[in-house]
Amino acid sequence: MKNIVIEIQRWSVADGPGTRTVVFLKGCPLHCPWCANPESQDRLPQIGIFPSRCVACHACERECPEEVAIPAKDGAYSDGICIQCGQCIKVCHASARDWLGEEMSATELVQVIKKDMVFYRNSSGGVTFSGGEPLTQPDFLKAAIQECQKLGIHTAIETCGFFRWEAVEETVRRADFVLFDIKHMDDETHKALTGVGNKTILQNARSIAQLDIPMVIRVPVIPSLNDSRENIAATAKFVADHLPGVLGIELLPYHKLGLSKYDALGLDYKLHHINSPDDATVGMLRDLITAEGVPCITADSGYDPQPIPPKLKVVG
Repeated sequence: MKNIVIEIQRWSVADGPGTRTVVFLKGCPLHCPWCANPESQDRLPQIGIFPSRCVACHACERECPEEVAIPAKDGAYSDGICIQCGQCIKVCHASARDWLGEEMSATELVQVIKKDMVFYRNSSGGVTFSGGEPLTQPDFLKAAIQECQKLGIHTAIETCGFFRWEAVEETVRRADFVLFDIKHMDDETHKALTGVGNKTILQNARSIAQLDIPMVIRVPVIPSLNDSRENIAATAKFVADHLPGVLGIELLPYHKLGLSKYDALGLDYKLHHINSPDDATVGMLRDLITAEGVPCITADSGYDPQPIPPKLKVVG
């Protein structure tokens, strides 16, 4: 049983309790325009092109069986169709061409994860399976979680929530912690932004909330797309009314850290005009959340719920 692993990021403190290893798996049913990991959306391995690394040695051009490869500085491909054989990658010593994704078995993956067990124990951390959408391959994920838990490693799943519950329930039940993304509360807007509606996502959030698993709702804050007071307040109200036991909501301010990956894949990034929200805006949105009686969660708090400030009484 194998899956495509994009990256294994060690020593993260922003993806669940404690110090964690984050495993990014390939494949996602959503196509969010702000995605920081665009290589995670496609299920298959892809070749990334990095012109800044290219030394124009022409090895790729000489070795390409289809005679379509040219130096990355010159555009990476001439006329013709790349068959993704990877021969150009093998001969590119400057790493100007590289696979974005590596096939691994669950056992091979856990062998890497367990190297940092001492850090997990010292910080009450563990491993977080992310992506992409890790639940696109629930059997692989279940096998990896089982092997981790045999070693006493705390496991978390970060999910976009778009899946068939019957297919993933057994896998989700085995997790120790869930980070659940909600992009927008309006179904039509959600579909316009991500390619799918949110009805299945919200129902799956309700289903997970019925399990005895700590869960945090994550909301990306994308200026002009989902950061309205109405949407954030509606999200908090949904959590308060329908997700009993949820630890709280974590706001994830928009950033552009994935831009180089779009360039490597030859993809057009459509949100160049959007800037990160300022601290005052994020603070205001957090106030809207706590006003609904829902705690705000931050990585700095170790993913423990923060006390909700008491409402001020108006005197006179």
